Amino acid sequence: MKRQVAKKETIDAELVDLRAFCLVVDLGSITAAAKTLGETKGSVSRRITRLEHALGVELLRRTPRRVQATEDGLAYRMRVGRALELLEDANVAVQQARARPSGHLRVTAPFDLGLSILAPLSAGFAERFPEISLEMVLTEALLDFDAHQIDVALRATASLPDSSLIAHRLLHIEVGLFAAPAYLRKHGPVRRPADLEAHRLLLSQTTRGHATIALEARDGRERAEIRVRAAISASDFSFCREVALAGAGIALVPEVNVRSDLDAKRLVPVLKDHAISGGAPLYLVHPGTRFLPPKIRAFRDYLLDAFGVRGRREASG
Repeated sequence: MKRQVAKKETIDAELVDLRAFCLVVDLGSITAAAKTLGETKGSVSRRITRLEHALGVELLRRTPRRVQATEDGLAYRMRVGRALELLEDANVAVQQARARPSGHLRVTAPFDLGLSILAPLSAGFAERFPEISLEMVLTEALLDFDAHQIDVALRATASLPDSSLIAHRLLHIEVGLFAAPAYLRKHGPVRRPADLEAHRLLLSQTTRGHATIALEARDGRERAEIRVRAAISASDFSFCREVALAGAGIALVPEVNVRSDLDAKRLVPVLKDHAISGGAPLYLVHPGTRFLPPKIRAFRDYLLDAFGVRGRREASG
């Protein structure tokens, strides 16, 4: 046990010697380095001498007026500096990994995805991490992380702009056509894409009430673009879902928004043998700092676990 303590004390002393040497080189003064370390000038000088004796080279050239690193000293400073930075990084990483996640976490997401994805997950997250205060900012606007003090963002987009942010792909959002069984019983089935022209469509994006729906048979044998008129259009998918549940038409919405309705048979897929263009990957985005605060890391890992993609960073945006 005494041998282990002595070995640790030796290692600690060697690390302080290295830090003292780096400070002397950077500050160009033993006196300034001693003041920074809270030691005497003689103590720092002895540390440098100890290093020089151990290495068998002159690291510093001392004169009454200045201290300057030798060529060997400059090369050693560069290598030692990198090693000390890595050691410091490792220490901080371990300390943060052991820290209990806490504090205020501000997350932004599109309104519809917030309701369909984050709402059910936030309950479990809040229960697991009671010391984190979770604030959800649901908006279609792409909020700036710094200007709006955002910690994490969920973004559905085909491409992410280059930045210092880190993005993890959670899933691909599939868009589909869905209707209440009562509506299809009243207005008839949809057997092929052209049948949509005779039905009431509930759409979120239109041009003066009209839109073009691009479909492709999943076996690859058929492609079609159908020009349709919206019976009702709205600015968000949740409204279209509610109108579809009321039996007023066929909604074109992301499948994730109606998953619970499909499970409960409140809605059924229309033209399920066709894929519909308009989907996009969903990314979890956070700052690309070297050490994430525990609260951000906890939320990121919780969602990656929920979507089965933990540990796989798929993009950096």
